[in-house]
Amino acid sequence: MESDLLPPQARAEQTGRADIERRLRALRRDGALSHGWIIAGPKGAGKATLAYRIARGLLDPQALANDDDFDVSRDARVFHLAAAGAHPDLFVAERVWDEKKSRYQSEITVETIRRLISFMNRTAAGGGDRVAVIDSADDMNRNAANALLKVLEEPPAKTTLLLLSAAPGRLVATIRSRCRRIDLPPLADADVEALLIAAGVARNEAQTLAPFARGRPGYALTLAAGDGVEAIKLAQGFLKSAALNSDIAPFIAGLTGKAGDGRWDIFKEAIVDTLSDAARGAAAGKISPLFQNASPAGLVAAWEETAALISRGEGLNLDRAQLIYAIAYDLRAGLNGRAA
Repeated sequence: MESDLLPPQARAEQTGRADIERRLRALRRDGALSHGWIIAGPKGAGKATLAYRIARGLLDPQALANDDDFDVSRDARVFHLAAAGAHPDLFVAERVWDEKKSRYQSEITVETIRRLISFMNRTAAGGGDRVAVIDSADDMNRNAANALLKVLEEPPAKTTLLLLSAAPGRLVATIRSRCRRIDLPPLADADVEALLIAAGVARNEAQTLAPFARGRPGYALTLAAGDGVEAIKLAQGFLKSAALNSDIAPFIAGLTGKAGDGRWDIFKEAIVDTLSDAARGAAAGKISPLFQNASPAGLVAAWEETAALISRGEGLNLDRAQLIYAIAYDLRAGLNGRAA
């Protein structure tokens, strides 16, 4: 799986976005490619991978393998430069590492966007296009967003700005109005499973992981690279035990201590997503075998209470074991139709 665990700028291939790339190539050939694009989709949908594929193709059209997509050989110079963050005509705006605090800043600041604007207004080193990627636009503070409007209102010639966003509706309205939007829809579970198998994941593990990736190829690979399989199995066992009023103590060990650190976030998302799917399914008359004794209203209550409790517990930094027991209590209360 080594190649698939590389960061987006070093990934050559992408799954399930051929139609999008075909349309963009057609716009490019017709001279109708917009200067500004919002690439929208949830975390792990492949936004950054698509952005770097587009960037490589715009920076060196001669390196493109065909007329229908943005495939560029790993051996191409543009690929190596972009992967190393060393291409002179590619600018990436992202949160900056704070040396004093030993962590990334919480926002993309106006200083970063000012450097982007300066980059966009200078002559391309290669004499061709300049491309800027904002990863992610959701991280821009208000001053940064307002500064970005200047380059979107009057974009220099032969420049393309790619904004990545998991919540495009929250971006400043004037930014949205000056950009075209690319939405990355979820992939079918079968496509995600095939991607995982092609990346070297065992078939049985791929079958476990694919549904929980919820159509996000990048997230599926992240699950496979870490403790995704174990975390999902813990979530499934926990939900079953909670629904049947069985002992949940056996699951605590797998979710606490150092061993649980890599599983906890996946576990939380898995149980909330499973409850969400079960609640929606029950409303449509499709009862999950796991929750066959629960009413639709009970499932909705269990879903909402569990999600809220996790959020509160994380905010208060509660002991993880205590939080797991509290989740089980609220879950049982919701499923049994009584007040938690």
